[in-house]
Amino acid sequence: MRRSSTFIGCLALVFLTVPLQAQEASMIKTLSRAMDPVIITGKESALSGKAIAQYGLATLNNGVLAPIPFQIDEKDGEGKFILTAGKRPKQARGNALFDDTDELVFMAMDTGDRLPEASDMLKNAKTAVEIEVTDPVSTEKGWVYLTLSESDAPRSSLDYVSYDPATPAFKTRNYSGQYNRKFPAGASKYAFEAGLGGRGDDFIDRIKIRVKTKSMGLSINRTEADILVEEEGYIDGPVRVIVYTKNITPLFLGIPASATHQYTYYYDTYADFAFKAGFPIKPGYFRAMVIDDFKNATGWRFYNSNNREGHVIDGKMDDTDRKLDLSPWRWSVLSNGDFGFWSVWIAPPGCPVKASLYFKDDLGAEDPLEENQGEAPGIGFDFNTGWEAVKTSSVEIRLLHFYTKGYQKGMEETILNIHEKPLTTRPVRR
Repeated sequence: MRRSSTFIGCLALVFLTVPLQAQEASMIKTLSRAMDPVIITGKESALSGKAIAQYGLATLNNGVLAPIPFQIDEKDGEGKFILTAGKRPKQARGNALFDDTDELVFMAMDTGDRLPEASDMLKNAKTAVEIEVTDPVSTEKGWVYLTLSESDAPRSSLDYVSYDPATPAFKTRNYSGQYNRKFPAGASKYAFEAGLGGRGDDFIDRIKIRVKTKSMGLSINRTEADILVEEEGYIDGPVRVIVYTKNITPLFLGIPASATHQYTYYYDTYADFAFKAGFPIKPGYFRAMVIDDFKNATGWRFYNSNNREGHVIDGKMDDTDRKLDLSPWRWSVLSNGDFGFWSVWIAPPGCPVKASLYFKDDLGAEDPLEENQGEAPGIGFDFNTGWEAVKTSSVEIRLLHFYTKGYQKGMEETILNIHEKPLTTRPVRR
């Protein structure tokens, strides 16, 4: 039986339409990860070597290609950031070019759809690179476009994070904090901001840092009040703030028990404290605790990787508190249902030093250093094991604080994946 030409034409149209629809769907952003910064070196970008001011970064949303916040942070020959402000800025060592070791930074939440090959939206750029960003867990994708112009490129007016060195203080859309000049090694204020529905109310008393060491026959106890903090400088960009400090924990006669070089990174939804602690004199015993001492947290619930069912904060240190698993842990969160304050720690592979859990829920706890007595709760990192196995003269550890809307089981994977399963990038010249 002869098939009509109309039927054959309809059949051909069906087969033609299906691939076109699949192609269009593959060009729509599916990337759901939003908290991650995306960091690409100049060498990885396929577009390095030109003046930083000539670079732009844009995404396609709802058919419109528009600039997004980004920054390019320069590094020197030793791999250290070239600080652009502060007491000892290193501007003289920067060349204002996007070199191979410099870092391009933007947020995953700002990625967009993919431009069609035939699009003329990049025609005003001298050169352009399409950067495909992929979640290695879900294979979801998003795209951004790095452009190079003949003159200064247009930039987004959005600024996600700011730093005030005078206080010093930091602030993003989602959280803020402040340090006390009397004990600048740890913050004295944390707050949830409007981006998460907060009002800027301080929920922490102070960060406590307690160091116990034995060296040359002497036992020394040091606190956050003893640690000398010297800020070398900082970078304040629209995507992240980087603050570089040197922290000295004195031993005796001017000899430090440890000298810590620290980069602190403030992003839109989390802060990353990256320490490299050196030991001029290797101690016979060393223990360091970093404790977040909260206030007004009665009724909140505490969860961590070893205590997943949740523990209610009531200000009374009872048997249920003492039965918590204090063994080395990966993550914790304190939540009141509306907000979640997270702690995570990261060490390089093979590092023998481990953080056990410090936990105290006691409104009556006394501390001679505090004006506001009590820990309700006190939650922190107790680095009490593994120091004797350290073979190097320094140890690198990262402590991270995330700020979220409440807590639901499973959110920890989103948090941990930022560093354990980072987003991948694929730049292609357009």
